[in-house]
Amino acid sequence: MHIPALATFARGHPKLAGQSVWLPIAVILGALLCPPLQASEVGDNAKSNATSVSQADIPWMSGGIGEEARDEMRKAASSYNVHIVFSNRQGSYLADIPFAVAGRDGRQIISGVSEGPLLYVKLPPAVYRISAQIDGAWQHRRIQAGTTGRPLRMGFVSRGE
Repeated sequence: MHIPALATFARGHPKLAGQSVWLPIAVILGALLCPPLQASEVGDNAKSNATSVSQADIPWMSGGIGEEARDEMRKAASSYNVHIVFSNRQGSYLADIPFAVAGRDGRQIISGVSEGPLLYVKLPPAVYRISAQIDGAWQHRRIQAGTTGRPLRMGFVSRGE
């Protein structure tokens, strides 16, 4: 197994450089010193919200499953100027919806998966194409963000049963 960061560390370290015996030891020490990754139970994930990792400096937040998560989303809502809801025809909320936002030129600027029925995005004023994949089909909406001073509210509804 080759781990580039540790190999670079070993090459740059005066006592480890040129001594291949130390690389496996450095790898083992690195693995022992890193905290283990633990999976959360599905119930815990369903009640938490997800926020974006910086993608082209466009922040977004999704979630809203459960009362506590919905309250957290409501508190953060004023920081986002596009509010999207995912639901089916009967009005039941949908989760785990892939989405994408593209600029006027068609170039995708962010994408992700909305972990709950609520997706909030903070977009600079401009025209965008918002897309969501529901029931295996992509739906698209063209919007103008950031011109009214109020959040733009929109929804994507499942076309299936």
